[in-house]
Amino acid sequence: MNTQAKEHRFAAVDAEEIRSLAAATVLVACVLFLVGLGILALISIGMGQANPFHYPLRQSVFVAAGCVAAVFTARMPAAWWKSLLPWIFIATVVLLIMARLVGRNINGAHRWLSLGPISFQPSELGKLTAVLWLSCWLSHHRRHTREFLRGFLYPFFGLAAICVLVLIGPDFGTTALIGGVGLILMFIAGTRFSYLLCTLVAGGLFLGVLALHDPIRLSRITSFLHPEKYQSNESYQLMNSLHAFMEGGGTGVGVGRSLQKFSYLPEAHTDFIMAIIAEETGALGSLVVLGLFMGFFVSGMTIGWRCTDPFDRLVAYGITLSITMQALMNIAVVTASMPTKGLPLPFISHGGSNLVFMLAMVGILLRIAGGSAVPKSAVPAKDSRHWL
Repeated sequence: MNTQAKEHRFAAVDAEEIRSLAAATVLVACVLFLVGLGILALISIGMGQANPFHYPLRQSVFVAAGCVAAVFTARMPAAWWKSLLPWIFIATVVLLIMARLVGRNINGAHRWLSLGPISFQPSELGKLTAVLWLSCWLSHHRRHTREFLRGFLYPFFGLAAICVLVLIGPDFGTTALIGGVGLILMFIAGTRFSYLLCTLVAGGLFLGVLALHDPIRLSRITSFLHPEKYQSNESYQLMNSLHAFMEGGGTGVGVGRSLQKFSYLPEAHTDFIMAIIAEETGALGSLVVLGLFMGFFVSGMTIGWRCTDPFDRLVAYGITLSITMQALMNIAVVTASMPTKGLPLPFISHGGSNLVFMLAMVGILLRIAGGSAVPKSAVPAKDSRHWL
């Protein structure tokens, strides 16, 4: 009976490994397709410009750097993230403060830090840090998640610290993203819904009051509510984005034949790249992009669901939610479903910081998938120290 029990146990482990590896395979395939679509879209956007390969070549460099980051994070055991978390948290706080004090001023916002030829947004690190902080705390105190102090207040303080530092950038969109993902992660971990609902309402009211007293954010809200009225100034980009979707129709005008990319849509290569994809490939291409993000979401959540370790499970959920929620927010902006936020489309928009950190987070997901299905009792203890 003991031998049969062991055989059943290892058979169950093998089945779980297969499911996790299948989810990881789908996840990698979705990411590769999204990155490839992004480079193709950038090649199309470059047509007719003085240097047509400027954006796709830069994006290729970012992809290479992101792949290196993904390989590195895929080889880091979960224990490393836990031991390094205090230093990661401190580094995130310091970098966010530096960005506000000495960062580059772009359109009135201080979100970028320049280290020689390299520029990056510390808020991208803030997304990962928030997920790691909540996952570490909530998994360690998982028996007390229903309590007010250990289940809500203490983890919320860490989340709020990151959100406030991102907000003073100012960066309302990333703040809403980090806060939203954090609250969902706390709900999944078992924090009382009443605490989270009150926090959500209070946070929404707070951001609303700040937006009403910020001329730039207020203009974005008014132009969102009445785009036709402000189509020559504040909602110029939004109206051209909608025009691109309408021109694309069902099958699009053809790859490389977009008209909106010729200065009609100023941020065509970054935040509004989805509008160019929709114009050239139509609703069919848009559905493909949505399907790829849905595949990423399902596979990422499956990896988390198969985890036996609470920390790994929450990290997988947090990373998956962070990436897919950012994609939804970007698509909502370009389709006039919410005010402009300045969030790039993951894996597709041109930009180094977002792409490198997104691919690094994918590496963490792959690491989790590689060891998620194996119970600690089913493998020798020394294996937990080995890298993949």
